[in-house]
Amino acid sequence: MSTLTAGDTTSPTQAAPRQARQPEPLARFWTQLRFMARRDRVRGPVWVVSFVGLVAASAASVVGLYSTPEDLQSYATVAQANAAIKALTGPGYGLDAPTQGAVVMNEVSLYTYVAIALMCIFMLVRHTRAEEETDRAELVRAAPVGRYATLAAAITWVFLLSLAISVGNSIVMVAFGLSAGGSLAYGAATLATAWVFIGVAAVTAQVAASARASLSMAGSVLGFFFLVRAVGDMGNGWMTWLSPIGVAQAIRPFADERWWVLPPLVVLGTALVVAGWMLMGRRDLGAGLMSQRPGPAEASESLDSPFALAVRLQRASATGWLAGITIIAFFMGLVADQADAFADNEAIAELFAQSGQGTITETFLATVVLMLALFASGFTVAAVLRLRSEEIAVRAEPILATPVDRRSWLWSHLGVSVIGSIVLMLSGGLMTGLGYYAVTGDPDQLLALTGASATMAVGLIVLATFTAALFGLSARRSIFAWSSVALVLVVGLLAETLSLPQWVRNVSPFEHLPAMPAASFDLVPVVILLIVAVALEAFAVFALRRRDVG
Repeated sequence: MSTLTAGDTTSPTQAAPRQARQPEPLARFWTQLRFMARRDRVRGPVWVVSFVGLVAASAASVVGLYSTPEDLQSYATVAQANAAIKALTGPGYGLDAPTQGAVVMNEVSLYTYVAIALMCIFMLVRHTRAEEETDRAELVRAAPVGRYATLAAAITWVFLLSLAISVGNSIVMVAFGLSAGGSLAYGAATLATAWVFIGVAAVTAQVAASARASLSMAGSVLGFFFLVRAVGDMGNGWMTWLSPIGVAQAIRPFADERWWVLPPLVVLGTALVVAGWMLMGRRDLGAGLMSQRPGPAEASESLDSPFALAVRLQRASATGWLAGITIIAFFMGLVADQADAFADNEAIAELFAQSGQGTITETFLATVVLMLALFASGFTVAAVLRLRSEEIAVRAEPILATPVDRRSWLWSHLGVSVIGSIVLMLSGGLMTGLGYYAVTGDPDQLLALTGASATMAVGLIVLATFTAALFGLSARRSIFAWSSVALVLVVGLLAETLSLPQWVRNVSPFEHLPAMPAASFDLVPVVILLIVAVALEAFAVFALRRRDVG
């Protein structure tokens, strides 16, 4: 039996609490990595197969179309003669003495680097800040999981996906008879670009106050680097070296490869990853270094409706999209006048004009409007999918417990998506016209481009209502709405390159809209698409009212 000394006042049952032992910083790293791989057991292979498949289809098309020296030289003449082409494809390394490999790189490398950067941003934020927002990260950290295990596992997992894509792209190039050295350089540049933007997302995931803010911040960085590269390729080239995308292109696959370009990208990506790692230790779980401003104790009268709340929730995201689209649109307007140099060039006419109507400048502007719509489709779908986030995070139930019915709740976020998409397109058309006017002094395109953008917004309305219809069926399965964005991107940008059949192209709503200002306005397809949108919206309401929420 234990005894107490004369001066001991501690009860035998009041043992001093032992300090909890903190797990090692990377404890359960491998468990986290296996969990992420299992969670992405469908999404991961889809990313890899989609990337490699599109690169394979593009390479096959180029190899088939440009099989003679005359064909290659004709392509090189078009691609090198104008700054507008360089802004959209790159500087055209290796086109002084064109080969099939150089042409393939000029067609696919830039968009491959941008696409894999987007994948890395989405996937890393998905496994880090998005988990914190849904409180799943807090449950995981309640177990003996190290503070840095989740971030390290996410970086490793996204890097492995990027590695699989890069290796697959290199194998595809070799399979089509292109040189092994150039194929390896292309794969290495793709992986190095992915590594840089893994670092960018790792930093923004610590700085931003939410997952959406993190995505917007990282996307803005990507857009800034894209514009810097475009300006550099159009000018004397020195600004190209300020953009990791431009540096990745400068490795010159199939054009006397420059391997010394890779170390700066690796160093930059490593520095960003280390910065994200260090910043992780300086913030609280669920909070960003840029803390959210505390709101007033009582809501203002402007938030007395579901639509007002939806606007409040999405205004930061909409502002970011608006800034990105207006900057890109104005830049495209500045370079549009240079397309006139190709008025008599049959090759460039086929590149820009699918219908053969209008001047080369008008068809270039029509292509710009289409590209703005494709870019804005990301906002359109994301805005509607905020309904999914609200339901999964159990924030929808308190709202629906009030006199707000399901229809009003659905319409609130759908309305933000539709109105926001229209505003994005009108702003994009106006800024394109202003850019064109700043260079040419011709105000005629201002009204024409604004009308063209308004017409193209009808396609975005169809995407919005289609996403709402998927959400009406199931919140979790509505994530497949992103496949519609992928489809319209492939049809809009690669239909000719991939020689897609007409029935595949017809699935995209943008395929049915007039390519203004190259073509004249046609009311019939606009009315039909609006009827389709109304039918999809009605189905969304019908389906949502007949399923359980949450």
